[in-house]
Amino acid sequence: MMERNVMVQLVGGTFLAATLLLGASGTALADDKTEPPATSAKEIKDQRALKLLKDMGDTLAAARTLQFKARSLLPLESPTGQYISLFAASRVLLQRPDRLFVESRGDLLPNDLYYNGKTVTAIGPARKFYAQQEASGSTVDEVVQQEHPGADTLAPFVDLLVSDPYARLTKDLSSAFVVGQSTIAGVKTDHLAFTAPGIDWELWIGAQDKLPRLAVASYRSGERQPTFTVEFSDWKLNAPLPAQSFEVSIPKDAVKLEFKRIGLAQSK
Repeated sequence: MMERNVMVQLVGGTFLAATLLLGASGTALADDKTEPPATSAKEIKDQRALKLLKDMGDTLAAARTLQFKARSLLPLESPTGQYISLFAASRVLLQRPDRLFVESRGDLLPNDLYYNGKTVTAIGPARKFYAQQEASGSTVDEVVQQEHPGADTLAPFVDLLVSDPYARLTKDLSSAFVVGQSTIAGVKTDHLAFTAPGIDWELWIGAQDKLPRLAVASYRSGERQPTFTVEFSDWKLNAPLPAQSFEVSIPKDAVKLEFKRIGLAQSK
């Protein structure tokens, strides 16, 4: 597995629920190409699918602030080698260019993660334990690009937070097509399917609001978790966010822990 630095140590580390922040739902998940896919999909690039994906990317990129919730099923390799699914729920606040907050709950260890342009901090809800390190960049984009969080693929939505989601999602894209339309949680959506080296992924985008509603990714290389699913809801764009949303308060008696290199699946 590729070397991990500060941010990737965070998402694979002491606070496992922090993994719900920095991963990806699109082609960035296939950044590690040490193992080629066993089969290659037929290369078809439907311009309608790319246009719908770009409309979504432009909608997200135009927003100075983003708020949404994500419900995920993440696979965990058990001691027997069988994959089991863990439920995770996240609440995400983003203020461009350098503020990010993720509240993670569910089957993984719950925690809150803060990025304020200077440091990355993960702290438990009871605020008895925390981990903190200097960030490698002064913007969300810089942290994502420099730290390559897609290497761990433990979270489904980092591609939606960068300043140009379309460019990130279409990197190394080999196929794209429109599956049809579906209704997700009462929202009419366009169902799209994509292929990149080592990964097949699908995205359901709101037909009217151009916002992502559901994402499913399936790996074909055998080096990663077999699949993950995430549902998005409660979108708010350009709503004011209090400055304190991105600043963590650490009690004096809280114990500081180091970020550990512990993944959800066995490292290769």
